Formats: sequence, structure tokens, C-alpha cells
Amino acid sequence: MINTKLNPAKGIAFILFACFIITISAVIIKTLGKNLNPFEVVMMRCAVTTIITLMINFQLGKILFSSSRPAMLSARSILTGAIVLSNFYAISNLPLVEVTSLQFSKPLFLIILAAVFLGERIRLRRTLATILGFIGIIVVLHPWDSLSSNDLSLAHLAVLGAAFGMSALAILSKKLTADHHPTTLVLYANMMTVLICVGPAMYYWITPTLKELLLIFLLGITTFCAQYSMICAYKYADVTVVTPFEYLRIIFAAIAGYLIFNEIPDIWTISGGAIICVATLFIAYREAKKNRNKKRQSN
Repeated sequence: MINTKLNPAKGIAFILFACFIITISAVIIKTLGKNLNPFEVVMMRCAVTTIITLMINFQLGKILFSSSRPAMLSARSILTGAIVLSNFYAISNLPLVEVTSLQFSKPLFLIILAAVFLGERIRLRRTLATILGFIGIIVVLHPWDSLSSNDLSLAHLAVLGAAFGMSALAILSKKLTADHHPTTLVLYANMMTVLICVGPAMYYWITPTLKELLLIFLLGITTFCAQYSMICAYKYADVTVVTPFEYLRIIFAAIAGYLIFNEIPDIWTISGGAIICVATLFIAYREAKKNRNKKRQSN
């Protein structure tokens, strides 16, 4: 095993870069979503990411393609495709800062799924934090405000479904990384997404312009860069150091939404997003503390 020396400054730099790149990806998706159907864009984006992954990791050889649990790997790959499509649809139809705020509900769903499928105990503090987080989701959606032009829509359900799917994806990934190379998961997820999208993409095909083709290619590159930066961030710094900076994505999304799409977040999005951030940060803190205690007991 390669022992990487912790470097908090480098870890923070990587997470900030990842937040910036993810925001750029969201801007590109929202721009492309105005004229092209999601299946077409997602298919081409994942095709680009697949090619980049193969080019950079070809030296892994058979390890890159081997799987001891093909059924579980296939299930994870299909779920990834559904998540990507759901996020694309949500970003295309909702303000960027609203989508980003709701995406951070993933840890809330993860706690519930971990308790059900992994048998993890949820103590009182994490339970209260989870409840608080779901209150934040309700505040962002504010279904009671019938006068709002931002009523609950299919796009809201899509981003919440994607967040739930990402929590399930985390559990599957945890099981699969025990005997699979991480790049294998990335490769098969992108290849499966291409297969899922190819039929609908051909049916609803709209020939993209040269500018749109360049944006799709750039989207594939930004996707790979974001994944790589996230991995490096948690490689060089502890979770408790890196996680708080990840929430700067909301600020980046708010700035990009305002400058590029003239989106002004309402009080519900700001308040609910803040509640979700506080709740999930507390959960991350408790999780890191629990892991430190386990390490001390094992030493």
C-alpha cells in the first residue's frame, strides 16, 4: 500500500478546484439543456469520459475490466446512469444554487440507507441532525407557498431522486471497492450510461452545432477532472478538513447563476440551503469522530 503523507493545504486546494470545476460543468449542462435533449448530451459526455479513462489508465490492463461481482457492478452502473440523467434534467430546469443545495441532501439519505442495509446504529445527535436536514429540504421546496413561481416540480423530484441514488451508490461503491479497482467502477458506469442513452438519444436526436460539440467535449473533460480532484482532496487531507470547503459549491453556483443566467436565489433557497449545510456538516463531523475513536481502539 502506498502511504501518502497528509498535506491539508494541498487537499483544500484540490477540493476548491473540484468545486469550481463542478460549477463549470453545471453551467455547461444548463447551456446545452436549452436546445439538446438530455440523453444525447449525457451519451456523448460519458463517451468522452470513457475514452479519457481508457487512455489514462490503459496500463492497468485486465484489472481495469475484471469484476468478481458483475451483477452488483452492473446495478451500480445502471444507477449511475439514472443519477446523471436526473441531475442533468434538474440543472436544466432549476436555478443552479437550488439544485446544488438539494444535492447536499445526499448524506441525509445515506444515514438512513446505512442503518437499513449496513446495520449501522444512528444515535440521537445524528438522528436530530438528519431530521434538521430534511426540514432544510422542505424549506428549499416550500410547498406551502402557493404564490411562488417555483412550485414543486418534476425537476425537484429528479434532484432529490438523484441525491437518494447517490447515497445508494455510495453503499454499492463501498462494497465493490473491496475487490475492484476504483477506475473500473468509473469506466463501467460511463460505458453503461452510454448504452442506456444511445436508444433515446438517436430517437430524439438533434444535430449539435460545432459550439455545442465543443461544450460536450469540455463537459467530458470537466467530469473527469472533478472526479480526479475529489479523490486527491480526500487523499491529501482528512475528511473533517476537506468537507467544510465542499459547501463553497453553493456560493460558486449562486455567483455563476447570477452572472450567467440572471438567477437570484430566494429566501427559501438560502435558508433551506444553510440548514442542509449545517446538518450535513455535523453528520460529517460525527462520522469523522467515530472513525478516529475506532482507530484509537484498534491501536
